[in-house]
Amino acid sequence: MRPRPTSLICIVIATLATGISAHADERRPNFVVILADDLGWSDIGCYGSEIPTPHLDALAAGGMKFAAFYNGAQCCPTRASLISGMYPHEAGVGDMIDPHSLAVREAANSPRYSDRLDPRAKTIAEHLRAADYQTYMTGKWHLGYQDGQRPVQRGFERYYGIISGADSYFRPKSLREDDRPVAPESLPADFYATDAFTTQAMEFIQAGDRSKPFFLYLAYNAPHAPMHAPEDEIAKHRGKYDVGFEVIRERRLAIQKQLGLVPETTALPARDPKSLPWTGSPEQMKEVRNMEIYAAMVTRMDANIGRLTAFLRERGQLDDTLILFLSDNGAWASGATYEQEWAETGDTPFRLFKLFTHEGGIRTPCLAHWPARIPAGVVQRSRYAHVKDILPTLLDAAGARPLAGDALPLSGRSFLPALLDPEHGDSETLFWERLGNEAVREGNWKLVRFYNDLRDYNPRIKRGPGSGERSGAWELYDFEADPNEIRDLSAAHPEKVAELAAKHRAWADQIGVIPREEIARGIESAAGKR
Repeated sequence: MRPRPTSLICIVIATLATGISAHADERRPNFVVILADDLGWSDIGCYGSEIPTPHLDALAAGGMKFAAFYNGAQCCPTRASLISGMYPHEAGVGDMIDPHSLAVREAANSPRYSDRLDPRAKTIAEHLRAADYQTYMTGKWHLGYQDGQRPVQRGFERYYGIISGADSYFRPKSLREDDRPVAPESLPADFYATDAFTTQAMEFIQAGDRSKPFFLYLAYNAPHAPMHAPEDEIAKHRGKYDVGFEVIRERRLAIQKQLGLVPETTALPARDPKSLPWTGSPEQMKEVRNMEIYAAMVTRMDANIGRLTAFLRERGQLDDTLILFLSDNGAWASGATYEQEWAETGDTPFRLFKLFTHEGGIRTPCLAHWPARIPAGVVQRSRYAHVKDILPTLLDAAGARPLAGDALPLSGRSFLPALLDPEHGDSETLFWERLGNEAVREGNWKLVRFYNDLRDYNPRIKRGPGSGERSGAWELYDFEADPNEIRDLSAAHPEKVAELAAKHRAWADQIGVIPREEIARGIESAAGKR
């Protein structure tokens, strides 16, 4: 019997209220978003690394990997962008949320530079929970520490992980289960965060309702500092890096060419003038030991991803689960992780590293695995995308609409068509600002500049980017011929520089970016008054 008009109206109203599209498939996919921390573009096997990552490689072989996928250049901004479906500034995280960035936030004096995710920037969990998804998170949060700002208060039904930006892997101090602190002394002797986050994720899914789809956000803190890994895992990598960073970098590029990730003509950019040559000195051999630990952190993460995928396969859920894996930024040139020379290697074949908007800082490995829908063994070269696009992609795949009301509008765009069809293009213009490092990519053109000349940036003396006056000029690159930013074309195409710079300025004004010069002067002025 056909429903009466009033009944039909009620059905439509109920559908809109839950956020579920009237055209949604009956069988909606599960979602697993796995985020690594400070993992360089070339730090897993299927992107050229000597670090064995068979389980991630299997996801790539059974699905799709992006040749160009982008993050926000640093931890908090990327996480805010991923979880909210918008640029970091739009979500209120224009800088880091931690106490060490208080001076920046005070100088900016803007809600776009806050100490937590904007309450109106609704999370993936809030959007999907309204669409009747179960929502779980394990791992690193780093988007707000106070009441009302933590995961279970931002849409996640269950949570287990560290709230802070960095913590011990063996005895974390910021560990919480749901919203209750977990005392470090209560943890078992063999506790290791990467293992525990995976175990809890599986337990959440196991205890859930099989009749409803789930969303899992698994945010590993590996391989971010501190350099912690079980000794038996480290032992697997002894001696692997004794040949030095220059040899490893060349080997990775050769593998990337074999994998078809970069053209055969790709050359390595010149190493930074501050990067030291490999000599095998005692100091450099200490860094080699750090690399062995770093590799162990990556292989342990990979093994745990294998545990999770095996669990989903045993439950008969793997085929109908869209898994995305990526990193929050490029490798970190810091003695807390490894020095600049190894960071250059981690980001092979690109320039620079975490904090910068050159490709080494913002390009992330990205794998997509969904056997029911995504073709296997594909490299997506036709379209590039950004972490802000993940939320609308999941909504698209779920047949769900974004929340309305007081929710801020999404600026991300679904890349679901590019997952289903490797030939699908239609990339949008993307923009970045991080510590005054700025960039815009439009098709094959990229305009980029760092805030300070690299001579002013030296992690060894703790002077970072974004201070003093700007000295970096706009650089222009044609990615069709030069994807790793070697040949600056700004002098040859001043009209393209002017066009893209104007677009970047308009975008920055629209989303509330405060010019870094203004922030730097405000910090210096405040310091002078103390």
